[in-house]
Amino acid sequence: MESKEFKTIFTRIKKLMLPYGKKMDIRVDKDDNYQLYILKEIELAGRKYKECYFGGTVIKKTMVAFYFFPIYTHPKEFSIPAPIKKNLKGKSCFNFKKLDDGQEKAIAQLLKEGLDLYKNKFGY
Repeated sequence: MESKEFKTIFTRIKKLMLPYGKKMDIRVDKDDNYQLYILKEIELAGRKYKECYFGGTVIKKTMVAFYFFPIYTHPKEFSIPAPIKKNLKGKSCFNFKKLDDGQEKAIAQLLKEGLDLYKNKFGY
């Protein structure tokens, strides 16, 4: 069962992502799940794709996940901000049980850098 704290964390991350949804496809927009896709043909690792996942946030049973695909597709282009470095689990998922202002700013920074990267690489 989700806690009030998880709902607050989810809402804060979603709020950071909302401006990006104006130019992207909001694939999922629920009270516990928000997912963004870029609807542009791109090429990654020699393969063409008609669309590309950008990121999302979802309330899980034990935490809130923030998925950030640009860090997966272009890991060398990013340095993970210190406030969220310990939250990275795997290659592109950040898990949060609490979210402070520094972590929120770090997520905002990643989102901006990710969009800038995709604009430069794919002309999005």
